[in-house]
Amino acid sequence: MMTSKAILTTSWDDGHPLDQKLADMLESNGIDATFYIPRQSQLATLGESEVAALSDRFEIGGHTLDHLALTTLSDDETARQVKQCKDWVQDVTGRPCEMFCPPLGKFADADVRCIADAGFRGFRSVELLRTCPPKSTSVVADNGDTTELWELPTSIQTNPHGRVRYLRNTLKRRRVRSTITALMGSKLSDWTSMTERLLKRTIRHGGVFHLWGHSWEIEQNNQWQSLERVLSMLGRHVKNGAIQTMNNTQVCRAFESK
Repeated sequence: MMTSKAILTTSWDDGHPLDQKLADMLESNGIDATFYIPRQSQLATLGESEVAALSDRFEIGGHTLDHLALTTLSDDETARQVKQCKDWVQDVTGRPCEMFCPPLGKFADADVRCIADAGFRGFRSVELLRTCPPKSTSVVADNGDTTELWELPTSIQTNPHGRVRYLRNTLKRRRVRSTITALMGSKLSDWTSMTERLLKRTIRHGGVFHLWGHSWEIEQNNQWQSLERVLSMLGRHVKNGAIQTMNNTQVCRAFESK
């Protein structure tokens, strides 16, 4: 039973070794998360024993086997990367793998059907500036069966973006409200200020605030102190009951009966 109309979720991609530092920060602030981890990537990744240990603390989602953009693959290879990454996560963690995240945020309609066919409950996109609930879509499989698949957008990435980047993200998806936010917002390149703005909207009106990023990118852009301030602020709102925190699967489940 939901105790607050506002939900906080976070997600973190690529399974870099710095995810362990990130996990400690999240845990110390009482914030839940989903880590999307490939078996291997172009950058360093956590070993299987480390992934298993992380799964004791947070949800692990699929991110393909080899961190490859789905739009660059054949249909057969896409199916293999999506299905076998689910199997790999479940084998390593001993837990269900219910969520998927397309690497680089790239996917086509056929890839969505592939995600559903693999048995995932939902997938997380890289759509920004959203505080709405996840969207449920009925996906028809090749055998004619219909599956409900959830698409979970995001609110803010832990990386400075300019107005043009936000506008490209919102206009591509024809999101009027998000486009207005990108056009009218001040301090857009300050993701911490944007976090406060969208969080206030979520607490006031309800919905889902979704923070996401990459630990290696946080390191690269020297954003750890900014992240610590933001997580501390988010944690205070969780503690005082203004917002409740969930992993990505729990967010989808919260809206299944609505």
